[in-house]
Amino acid sequence: MNAIKNKYQPRPIRFLMQMEVEGWQIKVYSISVKQLIVSDIFIETAKEKVREWLKNSDNNSLEKYNIATLILHEGKEGCFAIINWWIDENMLQQFVYLTTYDQPPEFKLYSDSGIITCVWELAVIWFERNAWVEHILSNPQQPNWQGYLSATLNTDI
Repeated sequence: MNAIKNKYQPRPIRFLMQMEVEGWQIKVYSISVKQLIVSDIFIETAKEKVREWLKNSDNNSLEKYNIATLILHEGKEGCFAIINWWIDENMLQQFVYLTTYDQPPEFKLYSDSGIITCVWELAVIWFERNAWVEHILSNPQQPNWQGYLSATLNTDI
């Protein structure tokens, strides 16, 4: 087995905002290896792309709820945009995009390479999973949509 090159270091996770785009509610998070919050240029570029990315929700016939999570993560390779949404009650549909640091921001599809998410992004996904179970799946006859949308994660480094 190969040795691991880098020791794990916590990164700050910040809830940035809730966006509404064409009837979708999107919870936006920031993770950065560089600073407390992802650079504004990546936030603005991702906000411009969300409408296009949400079109992927039509790729299957499973029920969707028009609720998504967008994680913007400045890592060593560039800034990743991980967008996912709940489908068919208890599954996530996910797409990963990347823009590198050496060009003007242009997020390009990255998940077709098989990469899904990293250990820092999993913290957000785990939090969102628990909030979905608590507010939606625990009482399917009366899901608490607002409770789910209000549940957010912020961590320190």
